[in-house]
Amino acid sequence: MIRNRKKNKAGASNTDDANRRPAPRPDLPRGPKPEFKPKVLIQPGYATGDMFGIAAALIDDDELHVVISKGNGTFIDHTDKADSIKKFYRDSGIGEDRIHIVEVNRLRGDNAGKRRLENKAREFQPRGYIKRVNYGTDYIARKYSPALRNKLKVRWEVNSNGYEDEAIKSWLEQKGIPTSGDNLLILWSRFSGKGGDIHIEHDTSYTGIRQIVYRVAEMYDAIIITGDKGYVKERGSKFDDIVNEVKSTIHPSKVFNITEFWDEKTPSLLAWGGNTRFGQFKLYDYFERHFTHVKHLGFRSGNLEVMAMLGYTVRYMEEEGSESGGRMLAWKDIGGGKTLKRGDATGYERLLLSQPPTRSGKFLQEKIKEINTKIEVKLDEEISRIIRTTGPKTKRQIEDLKIELKPAIEATFIGEKRDYTGAHYAPRKKDGSPPTPIPKEEKDRFYEGFNDKDMELILKYLQPERWVEKQITYNPVIPQKRKDYKKLLESAENTY
Repeated sequence: MIRNRKKNKAGASNTDDANRRPAPRPDLPRGPKPEFKPKVLIQPGYATGDMFGIAAALIDDDELHVVISKGNGTFIDHTDKADSIKKFYRDSGIGEDRIHIVEVNRLRGDNAGKRRLENKAREFQPRGYIKRVNYGTDYIARKYSPALRNKLKVRWEVNSNGYEDEAIKSWLEQKGIPTSGDNLLILWSRFSGKGGDIHIEHDTSYTGIRQIVYRVAEMYDAIIITGDKGYVKERGSKFDDIVNEVKSTIHPSKVFNITEFWDEKTPSLLAWGGNTRFGQFKLYDYFERHFTHVKHLGFRSGNLEVMAMLGYTVRYMEEEGSESGGRMLAWKDIGGGKTLKRGDATGYERLLLSQPPTRSGKFLQEKIKEINTKIEVKLDEEISRIIRTTGPKTKRQIEDLKIELKPAIEATFIGEKRDYTGAHYAPRKKDGSPPTPIPKEEKDRFYEGFNDKDMELILKYLQPERWVEKQITYNPVIPQKRKDYKKLLESAENTY
């Protein structure tokens, strides 16, 4: 039987293998990784200063929810503003179904409450990091645009009609305030720190306001002082003193005090809704439309953030070393009208002062600097120990070590630093506890008012373009001053 012989097969060539292999798939163009879109954020019930940025985010993103903590009555907390925050969001057109109130024992330091807030937030976003209170600031840094500005004006009912404009004009005329002109300066007053909130160092200085008014009075048709009326003991009378002094020294109709005008409750104010939050916005928009140049100036606050988001010219003041100073730099114009996160810059730009203008602020700034110096010393000691045990490090390795080690070292100083960044030294406590005032001998080491360097920085912003100095009959430069407690005591004794 003849068997079939196997044919010798020639070895396959590389070319044959290549022909048999499937052709490689063409490389598909890869687009950018889809951006994770948050569905919810958590906001403490005391965070009223953040509510404007959060409101803007809620207005622009109609799928975004907010979970707000609210005290359940177990403890009294006068900083609990959850209801007013919710009202502002509802007034801004945010649906009830996107605003969620969660009751907790305490707004601060309540771990069980934090879990309840997180659980509620997870109903709307099962996976991914839940955004916190800074999300509103971040959103504006990424998304702000003329379109968003116009959307906010509509939701916040800023665009006054003819009737409201006439009502605002009538109210201003009753107060003797100019209703139109070239240059208008609006100085914002803040006293929430002394009233029991955080950041006492950002409260207004009466001496500082007086310094600014005297220095720029000839440059403006009118200067308006608005915002908080004053620390509870004075309730605005010191601003009236400044107004009256300017009337007799500079001009009878130059500076006007309208602090807390919304509490006036007169028919002429109610006619344009001046007692409401949106009504207040209408007043500043009226000024914007009826004066050629309007400038706003004050210490960092949520109210000034609103002015910037509405498109007005704003500068906020902040001292060197401010513990929370980095947050609002997200809105900084880094060039071309853009932020670092590529949104349009709002115009909310910082004037970085060397010192706060108040003696309380200078004291707190000094103490925070001392603690930060301790942190740096501790950090250097730890890095030196590591080098001794593991060998020399390059400059880059040392910088990486600092980044790695600093959070843990800072954490050991949190308690010490909290006294100087919170409400510990507020002369009025919102929880009714006895105040812990800054010792007079400590405050007496510092001057009241802005130093020369900071006044020059402020003047650079406030001075109108092409301004030519005029001959005046008064001295516009008011120096810093010390408060002499002995003289005050003698004066008080002579009064009685």
